[in-house]
Amino acid sequence: MYTLLTGATGLVGRYLVRDLLLNGHELAVVVRPSRRQSPRDRMEEILQHWERELGRQLPRPIVLSGDITEASFGLSAEDAAWVRQNCSTIIHSAAILEFYGKDRAAEPWRTNLNGTQNMINLCRDLEIHDIHYVSTAYVAGYQDSRVMEGSLDVGQTFRNDYEESKFMAESLVRAVDFADHVTVYRPAVIAGDSRTGYTNTYHGIYLYLRLMALMIPTLPEGPDGKRYTPIRMRMTGDERRNIIPVEWVSAVMCRLFETPEARGLTYHIAPEKPISSREIIEYCGDYFNSTGATFCGHGDIDPPGPSRDENEDQWMFERMYWENAETYAPYERSDNIFDLTNLKRFTGDIVCPDFDRTVMNRYIEYGNEDRWGKRKTESEPISFWAEDQLSALSRNAAENGVQMIGLDVRGPGGCQLTVEVSRAGIHSVVRGLPEDGVPVLHVSNAEISDMAQSGTARGLAKADWDLPEGMSAAELNELLLGALLPEVAGSRA
Repeated sequence: MYTLLTGATGLVGRYLVRDLLLNGHELAVVVRPSRRQSPRDRMEEILQHWERELGRQLPRPIVLSGDITEASFGLSAEDAAWVRQNCSTIIHSAAILEFYGKDRAAEPWRTNLNGTQNMINLCRDLEIHDIHYVSTAYVAGYQDSRVMEGSLDVGQTFRNDYEESKFMAESLVRAVDFADHVTVYRPAVIAGDSRTGYTNTYHGIYLYLRLMALMIPTLPEGPDGKRYTPIRMRMTGDERRNIIPVEWVSAVMCRLFETPEARGLTYHIAPEKPISSREIIEYCGDYFNSTGATFCGHGDIDPPGPSRDENEDQWMFERMYWENAETYAPYERSDNIFDLTNLKRFTGDIVCPDFDRTVMNRYIEYGNEDRWGKRKTESEPISFWAEDQLSALSRNAAENGVQMIGLDVRGPGGCQLTVEVSRAGIHSVVRGLPEDGVPVLHVSNAEISDMAQSGTARGLAKADWDLPEGMSAAELNELLLGALLPEVAGSRA
């Protein structure tokens, strides 16, 4: 019933969580604790963000504490047993975008390669036979010809350790022999949401945007009303840039994930019409009211310094640009052409938004509003966690009239549980919804909390039940109320 998802706190993972939940999928997510938050708190913060944006409450995934860099993801024996019983599908989205590592024991190898091997071992041990792996289009490395979706090793060289680590990881996934299906997704350069500008990570194109946003406004305007920012670009201006918005990546992946005929193939998730480096520079120049960028081609350029004719501020600007862009220098001169045959077959109607002037402006404006990742994240503190409260009510002694019920508790502090209840109370609480044929109540956490705190049953007056044929919602509602508030049931008897 459940799909196991890694990388749920990453940019793509956040959108997959949102879109899969909206499409009715049941999710379990593997999340590691941060220095200030537990895995449950981290996911709650993400879900509250989506609820504010959507204006509606969402189901809560099952949150499992783990780390993909550890054997068996570091899952507890209880959590591993739960996964074995409830999950037959995995989406492995976790990765790290570090370009260079000291050695194979460091990043990006530790997460991208070793973490993928741990995923494969976990799937084998826990009998997960439907594997969806998020690779990258840049496993292609340097290739002059069109990169085909079905190809992998063509003797290519790589720009950095990130590309090579993902190449080796995809090689491991393709060699899996125990799975029914192995589906590979290869996104190109992922940027923020084209509609809102939202992102939670600032690398790639955002490095350039942040640098310009912080430096250009500090320069005085010239006689023509423009700020002069002379930068010699080691490009012609015609280079392709395969940049794609994250909401499109998620929409495409969800379609492929939900299409049985699409399983077992590899997909390049890339734009049909890439933007050019010249267009990016023009859009930024218009936004910041600046000029001075010069395309110098792919030949060598003397490094910026005080020997140049311009004043110190001018060559300092270029030098800072070069220093910050050095990590991405190998991509300045080349980008691949990606075959999209498989992608178009199943998702041709999901059009990739154009990366135009409006989208660029949204990215810059969101970055400024977000203080380029330093803005404090909004999150409603949770005083009532439904899972904790209901588990505390669990009774060990079995009694007659026990009924199994699923609880899909939505909103901040919500959860998905299977409970055994009778008039005497709650007998057991298990994470996750029950199998088909068992009644499931969809209710908000606020309603459960209100009922528990007020001692009244007003919260479930309009409870939304999924019921097997022949069962009465009213009777089950009474039974659940009796379990949660025995005094309510007694007063009604």
